[in-house]
Amino acid sequence: MKFDLCPIFDSFEHFSKLPIGLTMLNEYPDTKLFIENLKPELPSIIDDIIQSQSFLRSYGRKSEATYRSYRNEIERFLLWSWTIAKKTINSLSRQDLERYFDFLNKPPKSWVSSSVHSRFVRISGELRKNEKWRPFALKISKSDRKQQLQTSITPDPSKIAHQLSGEAMKICFSAISSFYDYLTYEGYTFGNPIPAIRKQSPYLLKGATQTAIKRLSKLQWDYVLHCCEIAADKDVKYERMLFLVALLKTLYLRVSELSVRKNWNPIWEHFWIDNDGNQWLKVLGKGNKIRDISVPNALLHYIKRYQNYRISISPRFTSKDPIVSKNRGVGGMSSRQLRNIVQEAFDIAYEKMLSEGHREESKALQSATTHWLRHTGASEDISSRPLKHMADDLGHSSMGTTDQVYIKSDMKERAATGKSRKV
Repeated sequence: MKFDLCPIFDSFEHFSKLPIGLTMLNEYPDTKLFIENLKPELPSIIDDIIQSQSFLRSYGRKSEATYRSYRNEIERFLLWSWTIAKKTINSLSRQDLERYFDFLNKPPKSWVSSSVHSRFVRISGELRKNEKWRPFALKISKSDRKQQLQTSITPDPSKIAHQLSGEAMKICFSAISSFYDYLTYEGYTFGNPIPAIRKQSPYLLKGATQTAIKRLSKLQWDYVLHCCEIAADKDVKYERMLFLVALLKTLYLRVSELSVRKNWNPIWEHFWIDNDGNQWLKVLGKGNKIRDISVPNALLHYIKRYQNYRISISPRFTSKDPIVSKNRGVGGMSSRQLRNIVQEAFDIAYEKMLSEGHREESKALQSATTHWLRHTGASEDISSRPLKHMADDLGHSSMGTTDQVYIKSDMKERAATGKSRKV
């Protein structure tokens, strides 16, 4: 379906280098033309852009992930306001905003793509609009995505209803509310009506019918670890894969906590020993919070094994080296590169399980993501460790979060104990 709108804000890497104001558009001719065409009907559209740019510059300083989340929501909001409500954001009424959240709940099919695409592509030195980009993208499971690659059949967004989840709607409300707080402080709007709209919203449901966390079963994890060990024994290039999956699962790590970021580079020096001989790993987690994670004795074997491998291929190996480094080249790895390594481990384990008759158990490995390893480790340990210790190692600010995620929401055990009830 035809989509004539244009993306506004580029990736954090590019956006952070742009000057505040209209000169931002000089490198983006399609966006500039799009705005120019709207100016006759919306004379103050430039003010919208400058206020939005300033908001993203201020709120996006915390992290690239924060910028990306806010950018997505603000961009959708602006495009809707300008082209559907046909108003600038400082003239929207409460009724307009209520209609916007109705729109978000079920966006038109022309606004939805079958996958995530970058906003801009470089053509002849200019950043031009990517014709495949849309403000919304269908969420397709990894197993379905693999099947698409095998069959070369891509789902048609125009034939699939797209509806945001309750969690996604919460993010929308939160982002737009923060935006209005900022605009009110800057004197661009006269208040923030979002909390009142949110309170009456039919889209934010309390509770959940199923909140089971996604994790590997004991059998699946045994296969993943064992297959990695076999691969590393046969070929040393797989030592990194073995180390990575063991580390992520055992220390409940997010993949971002092992990746290179602008404000943090995980190095071997971050493994440290306290005065009592206890082993720890220092990481930078969500919200730019540094925490120390206790390292169990069982993991030391895998750490030492990978260290020995690194020393064998790089005699100049020091504590300043990245914890997980590239096999070729210099430096640490991005989250995407780390995910690709873990995905290879899952693929190897999947083939092994399938060949040995575990057809049903192997299916989950086709959908598994890196984050499943964090959930797998925490779910195994939650019954044997104090809740406070688990919360600290996981990086949860509240024990209630740990309790909610790994105890109250464990649907598998809850179902098992519920089956024996009497009438």
